Order: sequence, then C-alpha cells, then structure tokens
Amino acid sequence: MSEFRKGTVGAVVFLLTLVGVEIYFFYSFLTHGLLVKYGYSVNILYYNLSYLLVFLFLLTIVSVVIAAIVYGFVKRRSWTRKFSLFFLIWAMLWPMWGILVWNYVIEQVILLVVYALLILYLLSSFAREYFRNIFRYGKYTLYRREVVLKSGKKLTIYFFSEHKPKSGVPCAMPEGYTVGINPRSNMPYLEKYYPGVYKYGRYTLYKKRVTLESGKTLTIYFFSDHKPKSGTPTGMPDGYVVGINPRSKMPYLKKKRGFRRSSSEKVVIESSDKAADSRNNRSEKNMGEKNRKPSNVIYVVNKPQPGHVRGDWAVRSHGKIFSHHRTKQAAIKEARKIAKEREATVMVQNTDGTFGMGFKPRAKKR
Repeated sequence: MSEFRKGTVGAVVFLLTLVGVEIYFFYSFLTHGLLVKYGYSVNILYYNLSYLLVFLFLLTIVSVVIAAIVYGFVKRRSWTRKFSLFFLIWAMLWPMWGILVWNYVIEQVILLVVYALLILYLLSSFAREYFRNIFRYGKYTLYRREVVLKSGKKLTIYFFSEHKPKSGVPCAMPEGYTVGINPRSNMPYLEKYYPGVYKYGRYTLYKKRVTLESGKTLTIYFFSDHKPKSGTPTGMPDGYVVGINPRSKMPYLKKKRGFRRSSSEKVVIESSDKAADSRNNRSEKNMGEKNRKPSNVIYVVNKPQPGHVRGDWAVRSHGKIFSHHRTKQAAIKEARKIAKEREATVMVQNTDGTFGMGFKPRAKKR
C-alpha cells in the first residue's frame, strides 16, 4: 500500500472513530452521565429555558468543531492537526471529570483511552505526511498521474485542479519546478525553474536557436507571458537593454547605445580608405533597400491595425488588409488563395509573436 493510501485510510478511521465517540458521549451524557449525576435531566432542560439554550449552544459549538475537523481532513488543510489536538485535549477533560466523581468509571476510562489513541495518531508520521506532502496554490491543489505512452514508456504528469479529478493523487512540488500562470485561463501550471532567468513584469525572456536556409545557426531572443512551443528561459545577454514596442506594448531586446562601436572599429574606420569606400557602399545599399518595394508576402495575423474592423484573424500584406476571419483556418485558406494569384509566400503568426511558413509557391517549370 502506498504512503498516500495509508494516510487516507488512517484519516478515514480517525474521522469515523471521532464522530462515533462524540455521538456516544452525548448519548451517555444525557442518559446516565454527568448531567444525570448532578441531578439534571432532559425534561428539566425543557422546563428551564435558560438551561436548554445553554445546552443547545454548547451542542452547536461541538457540531461546528467536528464539521470543521471533517472539512479539514477532506481538504487536507495544514491547520487541522493542531485544531484536532486542541479539541481532543479539551474532550479528555470530560471523562477525567467522570472518573473523579466516580460515575461509570469503566465507560469513562474507555473514552479516555480512545481520545488518547486519537491524539497519538495525530502525532504520528502518517498524519504528518497526510497533511504535509501536498502543494497548494490558492484554491488549486497539485496532482500527479502516471500515463502509459504508445511506446510503453511510463510518464508522470503534474496538473492543478480546484476539484478532485477522476484520476490522480495529491502530491508535493517536484524539485526544479516553479508555478506559472496561464494568461488566458488564469490556471496555474508547473514550469521548470531556471536560475538567473530575466523577467520583465509578467514576461519572461526566452532564447531559441534557428537554422537559416543558408545553413547558418542563429540565436534569437524573445519575451513571452506564457510558455512558448519552443525556447528556453534565459538571462539578459551582455550589451542589451529592454525596449517596448509602441504598438503591441510587448518588451523586446535592443543593443545598448555605442555597444557596436568598439575602439577597434573606430581605428579601422579612421585609418583605412577601404573602410570609407565600404561605408559609402553601405549607405547606397541602405538607400536602395528603402526605395525597394516590400517582399511579396501575405501575412495571417491575429492583431489587426487600430482603426479597422477587428476580427480574430486578419489576412494582410505590408500595406493592405484583405479580409478578416473568425478562425485561423479560414484566414489561412483565404491567404493561400491570394498568394497563388500573386505567387506570394504565406506567413502565419504563432502564439509567441513569431511567424511560421504557411505556404510557399512552387517554382515554375521551365
């Protein structure tokens, strides 16, 4: 039997014993216990309204206390152990009182022994593990579940739930993880903890290595407020600062002023005639790029420009919005149709703000 099942069985036995003992105690208290010992009875309580109100008040308090203990055990609240210990110590005073006044001594001794056993259970390692080995985040509890993949490999998954799920057991926070919040559903989830990760507000800095068509490998940095499909959290690279996009209000990295201009570059520019020629060539090239028309690309984006009719997805080029669509699939279909007519490429926006290839025209047969 697992530790979790042992703790659960022990908690159920504790609650059943506690509720049963309290029911029997009140039965004996009203029929032949301390109430009768001091000359009172149920009939006297009915005739004396003040005694009846006090008795009902005490009964209500005890009922609320037992209900709180049951609730705490079911929800596995950490305060329940201390609260239950305090209640049991208070409850032990009644059988001790019965023994002192010599009223049904054997019965009072049995009650005293049962209360002592319940206290020993609360002080045991099983009860401590039952309440301690659980991670909670607000109203959510962390669960784990083992799943078997098609390859036969077993995988342990962790998830948060507000209610008890159909499968899975409550568990502690695994090492090397921290809690993240999904911005759409506001649900917590586990993500790997990377020391030294740079955060800007609710955004985390990620890095990803991409391979260009030329075969060159490039490392790109981007911010995201949720876990992207690819990329790992990272720290701030040297020579960069955070900038804010005025349209999307998203942070991005930009090089510090003067970071490119090292002392060696200044020497080369000032001492070489070829450097001056290359500088003029670069300026002419930049002027040509400014005058050149934008590349033949059709974009599928989910954030149209302000002032237009907003849809969930928009099909646009560099200077024109063609249509708006409520679904991503409909927007991609329309974009491919336009791209075939113009022999253009379709780029689709991902959830992390980057773009992926959606369609590329085939080369014409010669």
